[in-house]
Amino acid sequence: MINFGVYIHWPFCRSKCPYCDFVSLPAKNFDFNAWKSAYAASLKSYAGRLSDKTVASIFFGGGTPSLMSAELVSFVIETIKSLWPVAEETEISMEVNPCSVDYEKMTAFRKAGVNRLSVGVQSLNDKSLKFLGRLHTAEQALEILKTAKTIFPRLSADFIYALPDQSLSDWQNELSAILELNLKHLSLYQLTIEEGTFFYKKGVRPVEDDLAADMFELTDRMMYQAGLERYEVSNHAAPGHECKHNLLYWQGGEWIGIGPAAHGRFTIGGQFHAVAQNSTPQKWLETQACEETTLSTTEKAQELIFMALRTREGLDRNTFCSRIGKQPEEFMHEGTLQDYQTDGFLICDKKGLRTTAKGLMILNALCRTLLK
Repeated sequence: MINFGVYIHWPFCRSKCPYCDFVSLPAKNFDFNAWKSAYAASLKSYAGRLSDKTVASIFFGGGTPSLMSAELVSFVIETIKSLWPVAEETEISMEVNPCSVDYEKMTAFRKAGVNRLSVGVQSLNDKSLKFLGRLHTAEQALEILKTAKTIFPRLSADFIYALPDQSLSDWQNELSAILELNLKHLSLYQLTIEEGTFFYKKGVRPVEDDLAADMFELTDRMMYQAGLERYEVSNHAAPGHECKHNLLYWQGGEWIGIGPAAHGRFTIGGQFHAVAQNSTPQKWLETQACEETTLSTTEKAQELIFMALRTREGLDRNTFCSRIGKQPEEFMHEGTLQDYQTDGFLICDKKGLRTTAKGLMILNALCRTLLK
């Protein structure tokens, strides 16, 4: 049996955050029965084709999945269990916003089977929260985290930094406060202005590149000193508390994506399949429409390299060769690879390929020029 993950996308939020470029829509009323039927139909459509898999992780993302009913969450989990073998230590994660959960709802989610909560705090500063379009206060977020600790065995929180007018000392002080929360997993993202977002249309600019680099290095150092090593560009965890589902993405694993705009990657008969679900919520709800393509060996190799370079462990040469049948260097420009090693951005050896801390700060540009 091959371990794989199931991603469930819930496309609705109470309001659209100005920095968000995910497929999400503000909404208040939901036809949960219609979504039950659509999720079940999509899951069942995969079950016959992927019967050789064992579910190792389930992830409810969005949008704001905590707007789902606990009954719907339980239904999805039980449907998955009825269609595939499920590993005993399966990680079942859910993203929540502090303003959309309380003790009763978190308890209901836990009873439904969720065992890992990811809380979208984003800041412990009320002024920053208002700028980011969040509907909660820092005090509300702290209270939710305190309560969640008593309910869920695994807990994570998201924060955004490198905001306009945020100084290095501002972020250092906030990082100190974040570490006082004593969480075992933290996702710390630099603000990026994505095309199509409200921030992009308004011309909002993050901090200058040099300051952003200083903030990244400060984050790396403070997290390491606190025992929360960076295991991916923006993710830090105590040993054993890494997000299993996200590691599937970064380590070239297999998963299916269910819901509007969800993506999947899996292998059937030695062929690499990529699936993108229709991004319009109503159309997906009615039809579960998707586009499926077969990746060439080169496309899959490039994807494996790019995703692996995001992680601390990097690309394992033996694993890559067993999956692709070629050495990773065959998919990279030789001169560029040598230059990046000389300049201290990459390490390439018998074990494989890894990005240095310096290289992580230019990862996207690095991969654009490195890969053939």
